[in-house]
Amino acid sequence: MRKLLAAGLVLPTFFYASAQEVIKIKKITVAEEITAEETVGETRETTGEEIKITRQIDVGEILSNLFPEVNHIRKGGTANDITIRGFGRDNINVLIDGQRIYGACPNRMDPPIFHMSTRQVKEVQILEGPFDVANQGSLAGVVNLISKDPDKGKGGSLYFTGGYFNYLHGGFDGYAGNDLARVLVGYSKQYSKPYKSGEGKKITEYANYKSSEIDHTAFDIDNAWAKIVITPNNENEIKINYAFDEAKDVLYPYLLMDAVYDRTHRVNGEYFIKPLGVKISAYWNFVKHDMQDRWRTTSATWTRGYMMRTLAKTKTYGAKVEKGLSIGDIKLQTGVDAYLRNWKADNQLMTLDNRGMIPDVDIKNVGAYIKGTKPVGNIIISAGVRIDSTKSEANRNALGTANNRLYDSYYNSYDLSQTDTYLSGNIVARYKIDKRSSVYVGLGHTVRVPDPEERFIALKKPMTKPNWVGNPNLNPTKNNEIDAGFEYYRGLFGIKGNIFYSDLTDYIYLTRINPIRYETKPAQSYQNIDAHIYGGDLTAVGMLTDTVSVEAGVAYQRGKKDSGNYTDSDLAEIPPLKTRIAVKYDNGTAFGQIEGIYASPQEDVDSDLNEQKTKSYYVINIKTGLNAGNRAFIGLGIDNLFDKNYYTHLSYLRNPFSSGTKVPEPGRFVYMNVSYRF
Repeated sequence: MRKLLAAGLVLPTFFYASAQEVIKIKKITVAEEITAEETVGETRETTGEEIKITRQIDVGEILSNLFPEVNHIRKGGTANDITIRGFGRDNINVLIDGQRIYGACPNRMDPPIFHMSTRQVKEVQILEGPFDVANQGSLAGVVNLISKDPDKGKGGSLYFTGGYFNYLHGGFDGYAGNDLARVLVGYSKQYSKPYKSGEGKKITEYANYKSSEIDHTAFDIDNAWAKIVITPNNENEIKINYAFDEAKDVLYPYLLMDAVYDRTHRVNGEYFIKPLGVKISAYWNFVKHDMQDRWRTTSATWTRGYMMRTLAKTKTYGAKVEKGLSIGDIKLQTGVDAYLRNWKADNQLMTLDNRGMIPDVDIKNVGAYIKGTKPVGNIIISAGVRIDSTKSEANRNALGTANNRLYDSYYNSYDLSQTDTYLSGNIVARYKIDKRSSVYVGLGHTVRVPDPEERFIALKKPMTKPNWVGNPNLNPTKNNEIDAGFEYYRGLFGIKGNIFYSDLTDYIYLTRINPIRYETKPAQSYQNIDAHIYGGDLTAVGMLTDTVSVEAGVAYQRGKKDSGNYTDSDLAEIPPLKTRIAVKYDNGTAFGQIEGIYASPQEDVDSDLNEQKTKSYYVINIKTGLNAGNRAFIGLGIDNLFDKNYYTHLSYLRNPFSSGTKVPEPGRFVYMNVSYRF
């Protein structure tokens, strides 16, 4: 272990002697990874015993527990969305094997990160800030989930996790192949009843569930996948990947409806021509989502089984061609890409026909980029530039009888077809103090086009309830950001830090608008404002003995409005200061960890959105694991050891008219993991 840390490449890394399946998480701050040989910026890599012995309910929650600057949005027992440095939703790109994927729910019941199970993931790459030119719209960061490849020979694994609240997670994967072709197949299932909070109440008791549904299934998820890798020779490689996910009976107390089902198909392929340094990739994915209030008290008097329902579909397909090359000591990568995102959601609310709540919107994008690195003495310069043209178009004919005049009710003029053309780019300089230590500074500019909901959603509400209508006149958001940081190693001690200041022009933000005709009540909508978000994070790790290490991290961010229709300058949904400290033991056979996570109170809230203050919390988690030979593993964990009752700041839905149901975090959660490789 000492040699690994002394190498100064990962902070921290933990291995068992056996080759157990783990997830690797790589966080790159300030600049992109240009080649396997050179990474510009700060990297934190966790290979996973601390991953393997988590509950592994979803990737979002795992990332939130490991990184203080990552926070999860608690809607229910699973499907946790994430924010990074206070940026969420489409302000961060979430990719699967480099492909775009989007959820179908207008309220993000199924965020992109939910569409890949933990057992499919080989590596998670996190790039913070506006320094990604390889993908359109990475306003404040990108998260890329990379799937496992099949190994040569024959083998596989069986795994099972069981815990409180009838939580079950089990499955298998198997591989076979030779130098020519390899195949991997897998299946997993997750199931749970509603968890209890620290005060002993089920999460269904915090919202308007029928008394008969308090113990309803919290989620029931099936995942199946297959991947083929073909290498006809040493110069060519082909990868084809397919995955199917079905999530049933997923409860979301955070919202007014729950998911009856959420079905996802994903297909992607890559062709890598090694001598030319060319990679060609293509993908297609489809999500179908049915959400209703059938388990809520609001549906009790409706013979059809629900008072409100939304059936939503989204599909995305695209392609990319990339090429790497070198000119002297300059390493370059170029690429062109295109994608189409289609989204349609039909809503029925009481007797209102809100077909086209998301009115069959197409987002079409074509882009090209070039990025590179060049050493100049002890300084490594990296830079990139990207150009995009994006067309956003809604289909007026998709609107139903209830919502077909909503745009006209609130806007004098608008266009349901918008084309935006724009540049993004960055430049970063890193000064290498020695082989392991460095300081760096980076400037980045990125642009994000409004998503289909922000521009085109149209939801007529009954009686005096405010409508929900998009703003077709929104401008794209621009982020001009400066990042600076350092990484320092001395012996078996390492410390890394980063600070950032993000200046946001035309930032897309919730607002309340009044009607100009037809309607008599206000609506929830979106506006462009100017704003800024700033903050930083610090991580330190050290070896106390050959088997004991300590790790500590802290992150803070603050957001302020600079223009727009507001009376309170605080930005909403900005998490407070969060810290994590962990003491770990690893002797090659046994692993143990005790960690504490603390979040300070959040009092800088947006009163314009009726945002509520959040109290501080501190929880203790303990985990342990043991390898039985080179094949079997058994782990035990207790999260929230002292059964604290607490809420994260992102535990309820904000809007200009009311605040949603607060969803507490799980109380004491005891679980066991068992796996066997064959």
